[in-house]
Amino acid sequence: MKRLLQTLFFLCCSFGLSAQVDMIWDDYGLGFTLPRGMAITENDGDTFSAESEDLYLTILPIHDQTITEADLADAVIAMATEMEYDDLTDADDLELNDLYGYYVEGRKDGALAFVIALMDTQSANNYLGVIVFTPERREQAIRLARSFFAYE
Repeated sequence: MKRLLQTLFFLCCSFGLSAQVDMIWDDYGLGFTLPRGMAITENDGDTFSAESEDLYLTILPIHDQTITEADLADAVIAMATEMEYDDLTDADDLELNDLYGYYVEGRKDGALAFVIALMDTQSANNYLGVIVFTPERREQAIRLARSFFAYE
Protein backbone atom coordinates (compact mmCIF):
# COMPACT_ATOMS: atom_id res chain seq x y z
CA MET A 1 0.00 0.00 0.00
CA LYS A 2 2.83 2.37 0.88
CA ARG A 3 4.50 1.64 -2.48
CA LEU A 4 1.24 2.33 -4.32
CA LEU A 5 0.87 5.69 -2.56
CA GLN A 6 4.48 6.59 -3.39
CA THR A 7 3.91 5.71 -7.04
CA LEU A 8 0.70 7.77 -7.18
CA PHE A 9 2.45 10.70 -5.49
CA PHE A 10 5.32 10.48 -8.01
CA LEU A 11 2.90 10.39 -10.95
CA CYS A 12 0.94 13.37 -9.60
CA CYS A 13 4.14 15.35 -9.11
CA SER A 14 5.38 14.43 -12.57
CA PHE A 15 2.09 15.47 -14.14
CA GLY A 16 2.14 18.78 -12.27
CA LEU A 17 5.69 19.52 -13.40
CA SER A 18 4.85 18.96 -17.04
CA ALA A 19 1.83 21.26 -17.08
CA GLN A 20 3.51 23.55 -19.62
CA VAL A 21 5.02 23.15 -23.07
CA ASP A 22 8.29 24.86 -24.03
CA MET A 23 8.22 26.32 -27.54
CA ILE A 24 11.08 27.48 -29.76
CA TRP A 25 10.37 29.59 -32.84
CA ASP A 26 13.55 28.83 -34.75
CA ASP A 27 12.91 31.28 -37.60
CA TYR A 28 13.07 34.23 -35.20
CA GLY A 29 15.12 33.06 -32.21
CA LEU A 30 12.23 33.32 -29.75
CA GLY A 31 11.33 30.89 -27.01
CA PHE A 32 8.35 30.84 -24.65
CA THR A 33 6.28 28.48 -22.56
CA LEU A 34 2.67 27.66 -23.43
CA PRO A 35 0.30 26.39 -20.77
CA ARG A 36 -0.66 22.79 -21.49
CA GLY A 37 -3.89 22.53 -23.44
CA MET A 38 -3.16 25.37 -25.85
CA ALA A 39 -3.34 24.26 -29.48
CA ILE A 40 -1.14 25.85 -32.11
CA THR A 41 -3.47 27.40 -34.69
CA GLU A 42 -0.90 29.12 -36.91
CA ASN A 43 2.84 28.76 -37.35
CA ASP A 44 3.70 29.82 -40.86
CA GLY A 45 6.91 31.76 -40.32
CA ASP A 46 5.06 35.09 -40.36
CA THR A 47 2.70 34.53 -37.43
CA PHE A 48 2.54 32.24 -34.43
CA SER A 49 -0.83 31.69 -32.75
CA ALA A 50 -2.03 29.30 -30.09
CA GLU A 51 -5.29 29.10 -28.20
CA SER A 52 -7.36 27.28 -25.66
CA GLU A 53 -10.91 27.89 -24.56
CA ASP A 54 -10.03 30.96 -22.49
CA LEU A 55 -6.45 31.91 -23.43
CA TYR A 56 -5.15 33.10 -26.80
CA LEU A 57 -1.67 34.12 -27.99
CA THR A 58 -0.50 35.63 -31.25
CA ILE A 59 3.02 36.80 -32.10
CA LEU A 60 4.16 38.78 -35.15
CA PRO A 61 7.89 39.18 -35.77
CA ILE A 62 9.41 42.39 -37.13
CA HIS A 63 13.00 42.38 -38.36
CA ASP A 64 14.19 45.98 -38.01
CA GLN A 65 17.45 47.10 -36.49
CA THR A 66 16.33 50.73 -36.20
CA ILE A 67 13.60 50.10 -33.59
CA THR A 68 14.36 51.75 -30.26
CA GLU A 69 13.02 51.26 -26.75
CA ALA A 70 10.88 54.40 -27.14
CA ASP A 71 9.33 52.91 -30.30
CA LEU A 72 8.10 49.93 -28.26
CA ALA A 73 5.92 52.04 -25.96
CA ASP A 74 4.46 53.92 -28.94
CA ALA A 75 3.78 50.64 -30.77
CA VAL A 76 1.95 49.11 -27.80
CA ILE A 77 -0.27 52.15 -27.29
CA ALA A 78 -1.01 52.34 -31.04
CA MET A 79 -1.84 48.60 -31.19
CA ALA A 80 -4.13 48.73 -28.17
CA THR A 81 -5.90 51.80 -29.53
CA GLU A 82 -6.25 50.29 -33.02
CA MET A 83 -7.73 47.10 -31.54
CA GLU A 84 -10.14 49.30 -29.55
CA TYR A 85 -9.22 48.03 -26.11
CA ASP A 86 -10.91 49.96 -23.32
CA ASP A 87 -9.66 50.65 -19.84
CA LEU A 88 -5.91 50.48 -20.51
CA THR A 89 -4.95 49.93 -16.90
CA ASP A 90 -1.51 48.45 -16.49
CA ALA A 91 1.46 49.69 -18.50
CA ASP A 92 5.10 48.97 -17.80
CA ASP A 93 8.34 47.80 -19.30
CA LEU A 94 9.51 44.19 -19.47
CA GLU A 95 13.06 42.95 -19.09
CA LEU A 96 13.29 39.27 -20.00
CA ASN A 97 16.86 38.06 -20.42
CA ASP A 98 17.99 39.50 -23.81
CA LEU A 99 14.52 40.86 -24.54
CA TYR A 100 13.36 44.33 -23.61
CA GLY A 101 9.76 45.32 -24.03
CA TYR A 102 6.71 47.25 -23.06
CA TYR A 103 3.13 46.13 -22.40
CA VAL A 104 -0.32 47.44 -21.56
CA GLU A 105 -3.33 45.61 -20.20
CA GLY A 106 -6.74 46.35 -21.64
CA ARG A 107 -10.31 45.13 -21.72
CA LYS A 108 -12.67 44.56 -24.62
CA ASP A 109 -16.07 42.86 -24.65
CA GLY A 110 -15.44 41.27 -21.25
CA ALA A 111 -12.07 39.76 -22.18
CA LEU A 112 -8.72 41.01 -20.94
CA ALA A 113 -5.55 41.32 -22.98
CA PHE A 114 -1.86 42.08 -22.70
CA VAL A 115 -0.59 43.94 -25.75
CA ILE A 116 3.20 43.49 -25.90
CA ALA A 117 6.12 44.79 -27.96
CA LEU A 118 9.54 43.18 -27.46
CA MET A 119 12.96 43.74 -28.96
CA ASP A 120 15.91 41.40 -28.88
CA THR A 121 18.74 43.57 -27.57
CA GLN A 122 21.32 41.31 -29.27
CA SER A 123 19.78 41.22 -32.76
CA ALA A 124 17.38 43.01 -35.11
CA ASN A 125 14.48 40.73 -34.10
CA ASN A 126 11.42 42.41 -32.62
CA TYR A 127 8.02 41.00 -31.75
CA LEU A 128 4.48 42.24 -31.37
CA GLY A 129 2.25 40.03 -29.28
CA VAL A 130 -1.24 39.86 -27.88
CA ILE A 131 -2.39 37.56 -25.09
CA VAL A 132 -6.17 37.52 -24.64
CA PHE A 133 -7.57 35.85 -21.55
CA THR A 134 -10.51 35.58 -19.17
CA PRO A 135 -10.17 37.01 -15.67
CA GLU A 136 -9.77 33.47 -14.29
CA ARG A 137 -6.72 32.85 -16.49
CA ARG A 138 -4.91 36.13 -15.71
CA GLU A 139 -2.12 34.43 -13.73
CA GLN A 140 -1.45 31.99 -16.59
CA ALA A 141 -1.38 34.92 -19.03
CA ILE A 142 1.18 36.68 -16.82
CA ARG A 143 3.35 33.54 -16.68
CA LEU A 144 3.10 33.23 -20.47
CA ALA A 145 4.15 36.88 -20.96
CA ARG A 146 7.08 36.45 -18.59
CA SER A 147 8.24 33.25 -20.29
CA PHE A 148 9.54 34.88 -23.50
CA PHE A 149 13.27 34.61 -24.10
CA ALA A 150 15.69 35.19 -26.96
CA TYR A 151 18.12 32.53 -28.11
CA GLU A 152 20.59 32.11 -30.95
